[in-house]
Amino acid sequence: MRLGELLSMNWSWINFDDNLITVKNSNSFITKSKKERIIPIHERVKEILMRRSSINMKSNFIFYRVYGIRLNEDFVSKCFKKSIRAAKLNDDIHFHTLRHSFASNLVQRGVNLYVVKELLGHEDIKTTQVYSHLTQSSLSTAVCLL
Repeated sequence: MRLGELLSMNWSWINFDDNLITVKNSNSFITKSKKERIIPIHERVKEILMRRSSINMKSNFIFYRVYGIRLNEDFVSKCFKKSIRAAKLNDDIHFHTLRHSFASNLVQRGVNLYVVKELLGHEDIKTTQVYSHLTQSSLSTAVCLL
């Protein structure tokens, strides 16, 4: 998810029975593509969300600093950057790098680029192609399929 989507996410978006998150538009939030999309929930993420739901389902927002008030994107980005620096990781890592890594890892594991496109909510496959990097091993694997 994009940072804005993540911070706007509320409990009505989550369907624990079907393991789905529906990124929704509202009066206070519009997705980048202006379209809703469905994202499957990984089992580990579901466990975390379920634990969190028992604590704070009274708040609309899943992630907040002050009860019921949406976190600010700049605040989260700066906290993330501070953590990156404290861990002495590469300073080029930003919150968006997580999204980039997600897409790149899916492609390197053989997930179809069109599936990655839908998961990321891209309108154009060309945008998704930016996130996919071919590695030497993936090229070798492709040749070995013949």
